[in-house]
Amino acid sequence: MLLLALPLPGQASEIYKTVDKNGNVTFTDSPGAREKAEPVELTPITSIPSTQTTGRSSIKPLNNRKEGIYPVFTITEPANDSTVRDNGNFTVKVSLKPRLVKGHTLSLSVDGVQQGPPQRNPQFKLKNVDRGTHQLSVTILDPKGKTLKTAKSTVHVQRTVFRPPTPVPTPAL
Repeated sequence: MLLLALPLPGQASEIYKTVDKNGNVTFTDSPGAREKAEPVELTPITSIPSTQTTGRSSIKPLNNRKEGIYPVFTITEPANDSTVRDNGNFTVKVSLKPRLVKGHTLSLSVDGVQQGPPQRNPQFKLKNVDRGTHQLSVTILDPKGKTLKTAKSTVHVQRTVFRPPTPVPTPAL
């Protein structure tokens, strides 16, 4: 097949350029009778020999590429620097594109403490989170548990505190 792609000496032909009365340029392999045709000088084709491969691909599989594998990866709920007012119960939602590759999982940490085992579901339900400011971190893990990418967010939790009224001291008689 390679021999069919190579030009043979008898196949080489000239290329001509013609310009009609409207200024349209045409390239052809025959000079034509009506218009004045000019021969075009072509530069030789540069050929690059192929390199031998060792059988191993230099392209890393999708699972091992860290950069660009998930171009969209953010914590969407609760929004960064937002306040949660539901007695410390809320859902953390993650947006990522493309979908998780087979074998990859998501892990949620609150203030550096992992919340449950890694999962494939991009939603995490948190219950009874203490009031105050907390750092949320969701990590994409490969099948070996290695971190591929991390998204971070800050959330402020406000909880209703019920304090019974303080008894009024009774004056001593």
